[in-house]
Amino acid sequence: MNWNQFAPYLVPLLVVAILARRAFRAQAPRRIRPSTLWIGPVYIALAMGLVLWTSPKPDMFGLGLFAIGAALGGVIGYFRALHQEFSIDPETGNVMSKASPVATVLFIGLFVVRYALNWWMTGGKAPDAVQAKGAQLMLYTDTMLFFAFAMVSVSAWEVWRRTRPLVVEHRASKAELPRE
Repeated sequence: MNWNQFAPYLVPLLVVAILARRAFRAQAPRRIRPSTLWIGPVYIALAMGLVLWTSPKPDMFGLGLFAIGAALGGVIGYFRALHQEFSIDPETGNVMSKASPVATVLFIGLFVVRYALNWWMTGGKAPDAVQAKGAQLMLYTDTMLFFAFAMVSVSAWEVWRRTRPLVVEHRASKAELPRE
């Protein structure tokens, strides 16, 4: 048996195993801080700015790809956040989040689609056997930056939008309690 044939599949299998572990752990409620949800999108925006500053300037096709990547990322980020369950811990007032199985399946599905597209685009050959064009490769990786930024930003916005009423309601209920 030639292990070199299986080498390109080891990383995806490792990632799927890590995702499965994360999926099981995500079923337990965990604390989130709605006031700090802006940090992830800002980090990605800074990284995007640095990368795009050094990338070749895109043509109209590239701008179209960026728009499609951002739109798809926004839709997936919205659905990812939409399939989370939120609650307030009555004693501490912390917002708790529990991922639904739909969000986990969606994330794993995207990962599988990514590897299926890679396999289809390379004709089933190992990635190191395919020579990609430099400018085209840069354009596609830059598009994935737009996808990631939109997904994280829209997801953070939706989580904040959905948790804000819970926090306000909890604070109002605490203010109404008579003090002894």
